[in-house]
Amino acid sequence: MELREYWRILKRRAWIPILLVVVTVLTAGGLALLSKPEYKATATVTAKSQGTSSTAQVLSFPEVATSNTVALSVIKKLNLSDSVDSLTKRIKVSAGRSDLYTVTINDPDAQRAAAIANAVSTEASALYPKLNASVGTTLFDQDVQAARTDFQKRYQDTVKALVTFEREHPNADRSNDVNVVAQDSSLKLEEQTAAAGYTAFETTTTNDSVNQLSQATSFGAAVVDQAVAKPDTTSRYLKIAYAAALALVLGIGLIFVLEYMDNAIREPEAVEELVGSPVVGIIPRASGRTLRPARGGAA
Repeated sequence: MELREYWRILKRRAWIPILLVVVTVLTAGGLALLSKPEYKATATVTAKSQGTSSTAQVLSFPEVATSNTVALSVIKKLNLSDSVDSLTKRIKVSAGRSDLYTVTINDPDAQRAAAIANAVSTEASALYPKLNASVGTTLFDQDVQAARTDFQKRYQDTVKALVTFEREHPNADRSNDVNVVAQDSSLKLEEQTAAAGYTAFETTTTNDSVNQLSQATSFGAAVVDQAVAKPDTTSRYLKIAYAAALALVLGIGLIFVLEYMDNAIREPEAVEELVGSPVVGIIPRASGRTLRPARGGAA
């Protein structure tokens, strides 16, 4: 079947999808006007994360705002009946310019929409710096403690070895035995080396802790604009548009279904194929408007 044949089919029964679209739009529009409006509340939050290294596992503000921890805190704070999963799905966080983020909540109740949006923004702003301040802290502390224990043990072992040797050999440094003097000097050198290593480790650890603390303080978040609920008409228009598009697709599909079930012959080519003879002439469909000039000519 050629494209022009499809066009003929659609043109002949174009009233079907048009009627379906009109009826669907009127019905969906009426239901949308009669239904209870939904409200949208949007709060604005600024969240900075300056001075972080590229390898740091930093949690973004959208991840914190949509976390189960924030949802659970909001549910307890506002005494909501929503589950944690349902609330997290309703929290929409969008990134704006610079460090600005918008937290949006849709709800049939205007006051509840604003309350949830403000609560989510407040809880996420408080949790954001806390979580990022502790990023890597546990692992860092564990590694430091293990290294400190190793340095302490090494230093204590050298001190014990030196004290034990000097008790066994009083005035070892002034002994007439060269081997005793050499061993005494060696143990003292090991004790001094262990002490120097332990001191250097503590200095490095202190500097790393200060650097980590300064990095942690670079995180911060604050609510810069409280949420105010407004009627959300966008969802209504989208529902009407979706319904109209569905009606259009169904109408076009219905046209081809009816065409497939229709056995009527409308084209000369179909007649020639059916009777096996060429068509001599075609009698056009007459109407009062087409017959009027013919009547006048006959007179």
